[in-house]
Amino acid sequence: MTYLPLYADTVNIIGKIQELTKTAKQSGMPVIYLRHVRRGGGNERLKYGSWNVELIDQIVPDEDDVIVDKPYFGGFSGTDLDVLLRGMGVETIIICGTVTNVCCETTARQAHEKEYKVIFLSDGTAAGDKPDMGWGPVSAEENHRVALTTLATLFCQVSPTDQIIDEMKEKREKKAILS
Repeated sequence: MTYLPLYADTVNIIGKIQELTKTAKQSGMPVIYLRHVRRGGGNERLKYGSWNVELIDQIVPDEDDVIVDKPYFGGFSGTDLDVLLRGMGVETIIICGTVTNVCCETTARQAHEKEYKVIFLSDGTAAGDKPDMGWGPVSAEENHRVALTTLATLFCQVSPTDQIIDEMKEKREKKAILS
């Protein structure tokens, strides 16, 4: 089965995530993939094997990578992600993927509360449009920009992918990629 990106902007981040994970592996950093999966409850959109749960075809974990299934938006809620990271000696995490203002932002905030250093990729995350819920529609660009601004102001470092890749090549600090 072919798994396609959820939002149109996702195609713009695939190459950046591929380059980031390649550099991380060359640097000996763990790469951890988070999947939003619900068990039961009639939620067809988030059940195992559905297009909305599986990693897209262009992002393929290696056998050394870790996949964490999360039942909620944040990567730390209802998972052993914190135990895995601490067991690996990780102090800094780099967040990329979708959706900027939902799963990625929630995970970044949770990681901040758990006292990790968080790096959020400004051009390695993607958002989608939101419909008018009574106060006007919100574009993907607006969702993305507001999330980045909030995160940079209060919770973490927000940087472009190329800058982080260059830094990773310069120093070999123990970080983990969360995609």
